[in-house]
Amino acid sequence: MKEKVQRNLSTALWASTGVILALLTLQGLSGNWITYFLVLPGGPAGLSQVFIGGLVSLALYHRVTGFIIGFLSILVLILAFVRRWSNYVRLFAVLGFIITALAAMGGYLFVKSGFEDRWALGQMSDAFVGAYAAYFLQLFFMNKTPTFRPASKGS
Repeated sequence: MKEKVQRNLSTALWASTGVILALLTLQGLSGNWITYFLVLPGGPAGLSQVFIGGLVSLALYHRVTGFIIGFLSILVLILAFVRRWSNYVRLFAVLGFIITALAAMGGYLFVKSGFEDRWALGQMSDAFVGAYAAYFLQLFFMNKTPTFRPASKGS
């Protein structure tokens, strides 16, 4: 019974980490589109109202996806410590959670500034890259954990 619970926790951690990576990919793409076409000055002229309306809807999607990623990062953090994983998996789960929180803070500050604060925009985008790397490395170490063996005395 205990083995089955551990297997289910392992599957849940794999699935939630994979979903975070997929959502982070979509989050990065939607963030770039919003920034390039809706926020930055000097964007393409003559955009249709339908295109601009679509970008506003994309901005709402971007915000909702950010909340989902935040919730999943908490779930991944809990699952990494409940299931008996290596310290590497736990480390990258903690880093992923912290960096995701930094991305959320950057997004909040950017929106609060009226889309003017470029430092918050940079923080948000850099934290996105960091979260992507942290969760990818967590997934890597869930698959393979290095073992350090002492050197043999005969060689």
